[in-house]
Amino acid sequence: MTADLDIDLLRTFATVHQAGGFSQAADVLCRSQPAISLQIKRLEERVGAKVFERGGMRGVPLTPAGLILLEYARQIIALHDEALARLTSPKIKTFIRLGILEELGNYRLPAVLHSFSKVFPDANLQVQVKLSNHLLIEMLQGRLDIIVIASEADVPDAVPLWSEQLVWVASSSTSNSVQVPLPLVTLPEPSFYRRAAIRALNKSGQQWASVCTSSTMAGIRASVIAGLGITAMGKTEVTEGLRILGPEYSLPKLADADVVIYFRDKEFESVAHALATHIRKSIA
Repeated sequence: MTADLDIDLLRTFATVHQAGGFSQAADVLCRSQPAISLQIKRLEERVGAKVFERGGMRGVPLTPAGLILLEYARQIIALHDEALARLTSPKIKTFIRLGILEELGNYRLPAVLHSFSKVFPDANLQVQVKLSNHLLIEMLQGRLDIIVIASEADVPDAVPLWSEQLVWVASSSTSNSVQVPLPLVTLPEPSFYRRAAIRALNKSGQQWASVCTSSTMAGIRASVIAGLGITAMGKTEVTEGLRILGPEYSLPKLADADVVIYFRDKEFESVAHALATHIRKSIA
């Protein structure tokens, strides 16, 4: 008799594929690489087939069986997490004003909104998308209840979500050389990503010049793709038309952005924690 598929094994399998390797998945799931390998072995024993190709290939490509399993694994994980969230999360039927940082762009933003709608289907939600510091001001002035923003330091009334790796990005169609002074495309102040870029450049002594400021990430992407300059953004937000500038360009290392949920007062603490739990699972 075939054993049932364990949700923990399926989550590990999906994370290895999403993260691009066993060691990367170990970092995401806060486990050792041997533990990840053991879970994949157990999963393969249960389905009676290999799910990842091995043998020196770059990354961990899926086998035909792995491709089939991944489709079902994603559905099973999503339904499992949604059911658990609906049954265990606080029941919210009130009006909630949610703020989400503009810097999240295309990849993370849908995951945050999807998580909220699944965890709190009865809530009347109003959403604002602005720069992190603007959202913080809005909340301090009582116009937002919960905000998802990039943070530089530990503060009270915050729930950590993930650490966003910042990278230098240029147009995929431009030359391989980096100009001096460095042409910089940034969001306006106040912006964590802008500050991180300028701080790293100034600390390293790298010459730079601001060539373009856009109030949206869509504008930042368009300006960089057009070849106006380079920018700093989250690694997960690098989309078609952009390329990451590696160490061969001798650019300074950027500080990671810690993305957190802040809540206005204790009334929203349980909401923030429930939302954070679902978001972490959604982006794993």
